[in-house]
Amino acid sequence: MTAHFYGLLGALIFLVAGLVEFAFFQSFIYPALRRRHETAKITASHGPDPSRYLSLVQFQSLVILPIIGFMLGDRIKSLFG
Repeated sequence: MTAHFYGLLGALIFLVAGLVEFAFFQSFIYPALRRRHETAKITASHGPDPSRYLSLVQFQSLVILPIIGFMLGDRIKSLFG
């Protein structure tokens, strides 16, 4: 098989891992950050909006990880022989 196949396979694997990471963050971590942010707004010590963190995690999970997976396709090829 060609190197491009393994690059696409790596991108797909890392995309799935990114989707799992994003779902975990959005389901468990983001609500707690949002709740703490809304509570802290009363005392004006709320800091940055949690949606910024959500955007960063979304970009990292859905763009950066698949690119890294594509670039690591050669390593995946060596794992499978």
